Amino acid sequence: MTKDRQDNSLSIVPISSVAKESLQHELHINTKNALSLWAQTPLTQNIQDAILHFIMSFHSPHTQKSYLNDLKNFISFTEYLNYKCENLNDISENLLILWHEYLNTQKKLSQKSIRRKLVTISSFFEFNIKRNLITENPMRFINLPKIKDESKTNAFTEEESKKIIVQLRDELQKILPDKISKIRQYKAAYLKYAVISTLFAIGMRVNELCEIKMGDLEFNNEFSRVHLKTKGNKDHFVFLHEKISEIIQNYIKDIRAYAKENDFLFIRTQGVKKETKLSQTAIYYMINSIAQKIGIEKKVSPHSCRATLATVLHKKGVPIANIQKILNHNSISTTAIYIKKADELQESAATKIDIPNFIPK
Repeated sequence: MTKDRQDNSLSIVPISSVAKESLQHELHINTKNALSLWAQTPLTQNIQDAILHFIMSFHSPHTQKSYLNDLKNFISFTEYLNYKCENLNDISENLLILWHEYLNTQKKLSQKSIRRKLVTISSFFEFNIKRNLITENPMRFINLPKIKDESKTNAFTEEESKKIIVQLRDELQKILPDKISKIRQYKAAYLKYAVISTLFAIGMRVNELCEIKMGDLEFNNEFSRVHLKTKGNKDHFVFLHEKISEIIQNYIKDIRAYAKENDFLFIRTQGVKKETKLSQTAIYYMINSIAQKIGIEKKVSPHSCRATLATVLHKKGVPIANIQKILNHNSISTTAIYIKKADELQESAATKIDIPNFIPK
């Protein structure tokens, strides 16, 4: 395909000259000197340089990874079309229409996934317009797929939450008498119990839980709390209910007793020789497997625990502003989505509510 080609056919011509070095490699600026030198380089219309600046403008590693993956997919598409795409002005509206059609007909992605990828491209162009590298956004006339305005995930009911925690606790207690001989099963059971209990009680994002390190925890006679790095790389300190504090401290005592301050709190227990940080995928599997075990058929994810806490607090009469602070939402409208209504709530102090009340003694 050439730039003046009028045929909008989607026939893909694989080429042998596809770049071997991915854009991911471009982000490995792992020293202060390298980062300083890169920051001093002038902005250019070079596509890889523009993508690098765009990705580095975000603080969250999760956001960086998501946007980078979408942009790499697009660049790979242009290479498979044998289309030379080196500068920002090389990306035309026609090319984006082909990209949209390709995602629909050949990749067969969901409309939600296609919309996200197109939004990424549009955001990328708006970023470069603001930096005077281009004057127009070629996405401006391309209609985004319409999707139903649905919540990302289903919240558990309070009864479902109790069943989940009781099931996890019972599985753990069955192993306790033989925990020495069944050490691997014990570690796996306690990990699942501690992780899911923590998600329900704190309502943190799953990536925040994965990133907790030993040094982020503080236990003393007066209170226990955890330091989180939240969305936007912000600091957020969460006080732990005594039940959750006890669960975490017992987990550390039995499983992470020799962990150092900079080690991750929750690590994989199965099929690994070295200590490896627990992944979001592993937690997703934990949630779905236990939900299926107790007969929950609706679509759930680790995010369901976060939505559940919002719903429980709302039913207890906690003001929406307090729920916003607990969940660390930037906008109160986001919190309103979680609890699915914006009724005027009775005055109540969140600190007096037994947040993990669905975790039995």
